[in-house]
Amino acid sequence: MSFTRYLEITAALWFTDVRMPTVERDGYEDWFHEVRKMIDEFNNHYAHSYHPLWLNCLDESMSSWLDKFCPGFMCVPCKPHPFGNEYHSIADRDDGKSIMWHVKLVEGKDRPKKAGGQWVFPTEFPGYGKTTTTMLEMTKPIHGKGKVVVGDSGFCVREGVVECHKRGVWFQAYFKKRGNWPR
Repeated sequence: MSFTRYLEITAALWFTDVRMPTVERDGYEDWFHEVRKMIDEFNNHYAHSYHPLWLNCLDESMSSWLDKFCPGFMCVPCKPHPFGNEYHSIADRDDGKSIMWHVKLVEGKDRPKKAGGQWVFPTEFPGYGKTTTTMLEMTKPIHGKGKVVVGDSGFCVREGVVECHKRGVWFQAYFKKRGNWPR
């Protein structure tokens, strides 16, 4: 395929059919506009069409990206590919194959806000810390179903574990012992 043909094809590819928000018209900019609807549709599809098994794993993933000017660019040194976009993902093992059934993009400093300071896309679980909110959002499709979720040490937050238990999700997390802990 020629390079010109490649450019013609890629120019016709779109991830969304919603027009891009602007500050003048909508009061905010959304740097993740192109992928937001695709991620939402992915999550909706799996929430309605897939029934996870009893044991699931919640973790952070990196999408490798070398351009530091991409929206949501992060450096997470402990990852094999430390530069790029970070995602929270939850998966289970069905027939020996991992099936990721919910994804959340970590927007960081590029999360869109309105002029008044409110979030453009507010959480369904206000009033909790960031980690607890993430745990509740990621496990929402299995609330009340008695499933088990295993998280790494980043999700070892007492408030989050308790709130998941209140909603019928049995959460367990690995933790790393540090010096002078517990106090």
